[in-house]
Amino acid sequence: MDIDPHTLQQILEKIEQQIRCPQCGERVPITFHSVKVVASDAMLLQLQCGKCAAYIVLQASLKGVEGLSAPPYEKNECANVSTGMSSYEDDVRQVQLSLQQADGSFTQIFECSTNAEAKQQTD
Repeated sequence: MDIDPHTLQQILEKIEQQIRCPQCGERVPITFHSVKVVASDAMLLQLQCGKCAAYIVLQASLKGVEGLSAPPYEKNECANVSTGMSSYEDDVRQVQLSLQQADGSFTQIFECSTNAEAKQQTD
């Protein structure tokens, strides 16, 4: 089963809300590194309690995961939610031009814009 990173993050958040260490009862942190195996209908996680250092092996069912997946973008099917920008093409071209003029240095861009703002305030 192919699971996109956003859906996997949602699954891990739901598991983290519910799981507690069977030895000490503390909440157990879950990260992407906890996931060891993803099969067609289940996922295997290896966790470690932050308080008592107990290891926990957890099998999570993936039934119903299809409902968690986000709908694909209309413009670019390869894009995900984090790659979407709410800007105009002219703005993107302006940023690209500024980066080219500054040889790719964000520091030079900000120094130029700070100097220009200071000059406008004195005028």
